[in-house]
Amino acid sequence: MLVSLEIKNFLLIKQNSINFTKGFNAFTGETGAGKSIIMDGLKLSLGGKNFSNLNLKENEITSIKAVFEINENIKERVNELNLDIDDDYLIVERQINHKQKSKIFINGQIQPLNIIKRLLSDSIEFQENYEQQELFDSKYFINFIDKLGTINKENIEKSFLSFKKSKNDYLSFIEDSKDIKEKLEILKTKKNKFDTLKPIENEYSNLLDQKNYNKNFKRISDLSIELKKSIEFLQKNNDLISIDKNLIKISEYDKEFLELSNKFSSNYFEIYETINEIESKYEKFEFNELDFDVIDEKIYQYQQLSKFFDTTPEELHHVEEKIIDKIDQLENFDKQKEKLYKLYQEHLDDYLKEAKKISNKRKSQASKVSTEINKLLPSMNIEQGEILFEFFKAEEDAFNEAGYDILKVSFRTNNKSEFNSIKKVASGGELSRLLLIIKSLSAKFDKNLTLIFDEVDSGLSGKIADNVSKKIYELSKSNQIIAITHSAQVASKADSHWKIEKKIENDDMQSDISLLDDEGRILEIANIISGSKVTDETKIVAQNLINHKNDT
Repeated sequence: MLVSLEIKNFLLIKQNSINFTKGFNAFTGETGAGKSIIMDGLKLSLGGKNFSNLNLKENEITSIKAVFEINENIKERVNELNLDIDDDYLIVERQINHKQKSKIFINGQIQPLNIIKRLLSDSIEFQENYEQQELFDSKYFINFIDKLGTINKENIEKSFLSFKKSKNDYLSFIEDSKDIKEKLEILKTKKNKFDTLKPIENEYSNLLDQKNYNKNFKRISDLSIELKKSIEFLQKNNDLISIDKNLIKISEYDKEFLELSNKFSSNYFEIYETINEIESKYEKFEFNELDFDVIDEKIYQYQQLSKFFDTTPEELHHVEEKIIDKIDQLENFDKQKEKLYKLYQEHLDDYLKEAKKISNKRKSQASKVSTEINKLLPSMNIEQGEILFEFFKAEEDAFNEAGYDILKVSFRTNNKSEFNSIKKVASGGELSRLLLIIKSLSAKFDKNLTLIFDEVDSGLSGKIADNVSKKIYELSKSNQIIAITHSAQVASKADSHWKIEKKIENDDMQSDISLLDDEGRILEIANIISGSKVTDETKIVAQNLINHKNDT
């Protein structure tokens, strides 16, 4: 929902803020007062083109700020576009300087213009004379027909994905299989690169672990050699034995040395037992230099080959498998081609079955929809209007997830005229009213939209204007409606009613926007009915229109 619109220095509006409500918001005022400026400003804030010379002074800036309540549609788009918005409101601001240079902000951050269009594509629609682009798009009508017929397209969407994939696989195989002989030579050359290495899954990581272990192992081995030399030196000189013997001899003459002699003799035997244990482990620490070199060489091969194939050493075995598979495919080209073609045709047949089901349902629903629209056209002042839906089967390349239907939409406003495209036949007002019928039919599906109508009731009065007002009012029950109107019937249905009028201050013409209270509404609607001469009778008529706004 559009919560508010703030406009500064834009054409006749110096500064004004509008706080919109849910339901129906109506704007009235005399011709030239600036009603369309509001619509132009809103479109400009949402990324539209600036077609006006704003005549700004050097330090002046046009600023138009639109605030939206973030609903599910907007939230989904925010996530798709990866925008960082944590607020409950989407704040869009367009600024234009005196050089006509502009920038757009989304919640304070500068963003490209196309982002805001994508962000609000499912949330706000402008219904203006000659701007109903959706009526010129057959896909719009297909979606409209499918919605009204509650046509479930889940199965065809799945079958289309399978068909598309199998077809692409087949065509890619055919394309890749050109110059088979040359490609086989290239693949076999690549395969030969693996002959010296023959990579195995997890082997590279195991080699790195072994290398680290070997590094530590060599350090232990080197230390053990040094230890062995020390022991050999000790044994060769018999230093411990000589000390032991001399202590024994001294203790024979001096008993004070007896305790020391016994203590040394005891430790002497423990030391030699320990030395014997160390010697018994020497063999374990003998290091094989050849194994160490082999591991280093294999790691080097992994690293070089991974650089050649632009992958990681751990993935080399997968690369080799893919090359072998590709060689096998090319060497068995005809068999593989037949296999892929068969799968492609099977999925095509499945898709065509689902597409035919959808097409039959769609044609049946289209007949009901066109009948309903044609019944409603006279109530919208298109007395002899008639819409026609014709379906044709698309070529295979144009098949899509919605089916194979091509829809031709034709229209005429006179039963003696030939059918032609809507764009060539319908006037601006007729386009607006046709779209109003379509929106009223899909109202139960289209919820929480902001729909903007600019003079949809232009040139209408009496019963026709009343019919238009009822359609707009019904739409406003599930959507937000903003309408510029010249019709008393339409204005009387509004939940909020603004009046736009011209004011001249110091020879400067400006547009002023004011929200009308109950009395102000009666006077304004009476003014629309009778012109500048408001009478008690026209005020009573205006009051009655407001009192009966809920009548449908």
